[in-house]
Amino acid sequence: MNKIKHIIIFAVALMGFISTSTVMAKEQVNLPDVQYVGYKVVHHMGLAVEHIDNFGFNTFDHPRIADYRSFVITPALDHFYSKAVADVRFGPVIIDTPAKDDRYSSLQVFDMEHHTIFDKLTDKKGERFVLVHEDYKGKLPKGTVIKTTSNFPFIFIRTQSFDFNDDKLASSLRHEARIYGLREPVELPNIKDTQALIQWTIDNSKPYKQTKKLMAEAAKIYTPAMHKETFENLKSFLGSGGVSGNVGMFEAVDDPAGGSHKVRAAGTLLGHLGLPVHHAYYQQIPVDSRGKKLSGANGTFVLTIPYKPGVDLFWSVTRYDANTFLPLNPADIDNNDIQAYNGFNTKPDKSGNVTFTFSKKDPKDGSYWMPVKDSGYYILARYYGPSSNLNGNTAKDVLYKGTNLESRFKSITFK
Repeated sequence: MNKIKHIIIFAVALMGFISTSTVMAKEQVNLPDVQYVGYKVVHHMGLAVEHIDNFGFNTFDHPRIADYRSFVITPALDHFYSKAVADVRFGPVIIDTPAKDDRYSSLQVFDMEHHTIFDKLTDKKGERFVLVHEDYKGKLPKGTVIKTTSNFPFIFIRTQSFDFNDDKLASSLRHEARIYGLREPVELPNIKDTQALIQWTIDNSKPYKQTKKLMAEAAKIYTPAMHKETFENLKSFLGSGGVSGNVGMFEAVDDPAGGSHKVRAAGTLLGHLGLPVHHAYYQQIPVDSRGKKLSGANGTFVLTIPYKPGVDLFWSVTRYDANTFLPLNPADIDNNDIQAYNGFNTKPDKSGNVTFTFSKKDPKDGSYWMPVKDSGYYILARYYGPSSNLNGNTAKDVLYKGTNLESRFKSITFK
């Protein structure tokens, strides 16, 4: 219940970000970096501690793909999640990913400060990974070695689904993932005590030169009131187009592609446990080309994008309720359960494009209909395996090109 309560409180707070998102220029206030570092760690480790409390160490949780009843924020509907917190205090932790077909599957590992320390597409034949603290001096088993500076890194496996929760093969494949390693219970901090949570992170991590002083300061001064203030600041930053998708949010602490402390903190708000931009590019679309909020009450919205935008893996377009950050309840859209489209459930037109119509009634015009309600919604376009061929072909490129919003919603350029 504490986990559910924590997420609901966060969701209610985040509601303002999506539902009142505006593209009007605003003066952006920069808070001290200590607040951004504190926010990022409290958000990430609060959820990690809840996971440990519920599942322990070295144990996968395999949740269903989210629907309108879930307690998450902007969940991907492209794949199943498998999540675990590893305990590397006593030696290596082995992660075995299963053999699979040609579907997408990846392994991602985060440190305790919410930096990606490893991400890789998993091998079709199955693969062994050896997660170990960098100070470990013993022998290592065979496998791809992943070194960490954290005692309790977060493990995240994605397994692509071609039919949402009804893809039974995908769900069975992910359950074949295995994790082994010595583990012992640990006294967990109170997630409501922001300073204790940051100090616990410090006590169980080797410091980074980029964040050492800020972490130490945050452990002394970062209060729940500061956390709320920082949230409001980040909400305004994101809502005004302060970032281009997930650019710079999830990279390693020393990766040149990584963003500022503010951008990284915003990443926990936009998509906790998100992928680095070299692996997947996320684009949030909250308004139309005129800057009007997306909602059924505001009329029909049409989005036409290239069927082959220039990615090495796949793409998807998902619509979320602006009030719940989740897929819509089918009962609210005439019992339709259309929530997302991708290259596997669409076909291109004669021009090589695919057109989506977001409206309350099916236009029956040959486009792909996405039912919506009078209340607001937002769209997330995801591009997995982005390449230079994607430049100029993203949803934002197409939608905002030649408008007053083009510079504000400018896409990253891939080389």
